[in-house]
Amino acid sequence: MTTDRKHLREAHAHLAAYGLEMSQLNLIACSSRGEALSQIARAADSARRSGRGGGWLVCGGLRPDGWQDNRWPTAIELEEACRGVPCVVGSFDHHALACNRTALDTAGIDRDTPEPADGRVARDASGVPTGLFLEKASELVRRAVPAPTEKDRVEHVRAALKSLHAMGFVEVHDMLAQPWLGPILAELSDEGELPCKVMLYAPVDEIIEFDRGADDWQREDVWLAGGKLFADGTLNSRTAWVLEPYADPLPGMPNGQVIHDRASIASAMETCRELGLGLGVHAIGDGAVRAVLDAWEGIVDGGGRDHIPEADALDFEIPPLRIEHAELVDAADVPRFADLGVVCSVQPCHLLYDIEVLRRSLPHRLHRVMPLRELIQAGCTPGDLLWFGSDVPIVRPNPEDSIRAAVERRREGMEEAEAIGIGQRLTEREAWKAFSAPRD
Repeated sequence: MTTDRKHLREAHAHLAAYGLEMSQLNLIACSSRGEALSQIARAADSARRSGRGGGWLVCGGLRPDGWQDNRWPTAIELEEACRGVPCVVGSFDHHALACNRTALDTAGIDRDTPEPADGRVARDASGVPTGLFLEKASELVRRAVPAPTEKDRVEHVRAALKSLHAMGFVEVHDMLAQPWLGPILAELSDEGELPCKVMLYAPVDEIIEFDRGADDWQREDVWLAGGKLFADGTLNSRTAWVLEPYADPLPGMPNGQVIHDRASIASAMETCRELGLGLGVHAIGDGAVRAVLDAWEGIVDGGGRDHIPEADALDFEIPPLRIEHAELVDAADVPRFADLGVVCSVQPCHLLYDIEVLRRSLPHRLHRVMPLRELIQAGCTPGDLLWFGSDVPIVRPNPEDSIRAAVERRREGMEEAEAIGIGQRLTEREAWKAFSAPRD
């Protein structure tokens, strides 16, 4: 049996952010800091002339780990490029950003600005911010950027769904839904302009309020599926929570950053279960993956696969627990996914972007990167307990990227000897099956 490549499930997307980034400068293809700064300078000149964006230049897709010296541009360098235009440059993984001096001044950030508990402000030897912000510290800058209008949001969501549907996706999971997203999707559904079914996962700290208002906007093709929680950060920022230390850790963070520990993860699980909702947990490092599995095992008491009664009557498939990303999984934890009925929601396409950081920061753990073959052998059937997505707009959503990563384990043009974990490769049929949407 072949997989229908026009009946796919995008299991991890951010619709509004995708639509917004389609309208912004994307720097993902830049091969050096100089190339990125040149593109930013041209965009700043254009923004200065047009006056669009509330006077701000917002760019995305920056990936310094793909450069030879892997150094972020500083606030001073960005200021020289932008000449007074406040500028924010986000990383491709959305877990870090850089900004220029004008942006720092506009946001009121200086040497006395405290760091949030779940973030870090990079500073020079005298304590002055360098312009680089990691994890939650990014919000110190982003909150100063003018928000899109309501009309903009509708157009962003419409454009994102149109793009995804054109690639064959008939079901999309938004994995960090905003309070206004459900009503926008409901309006599109009522107008017959919703080309895909959409499942929403809202931040856990907002999930009770989301659930109270969901009846107003839920439709047969729009549904609140669950909550979303972050257990750790990312590999490119070296904030993913790993069992063994990074080869080049951030100061004071040898194993990355624990954003939510086992106890708080378990609390989020209980909250979602009480509401009859599922939970998706961002866990990239093997330390974070283990903490999520440990928390779930304590809750289900080894009882195996759980289910959500209300989902039984829907055309949606809503798992009680799904672990998002799982880029590193220790061998001891692989069989626990199937044993505990936990969906492993992976984005193989990230491997294509993470090769440099994996080799530099985790050379001793390359054999544990996306152990897809082991997961299948342990009972995670593609399309059932093994799901694929992209995390768009972190990377582009073209499913062919994840198929290449899952099957070839390397970028186009690389020799097989350069592949990461070639023994974990899948067949094309298995990879496409992990993208398959359930039939009505």
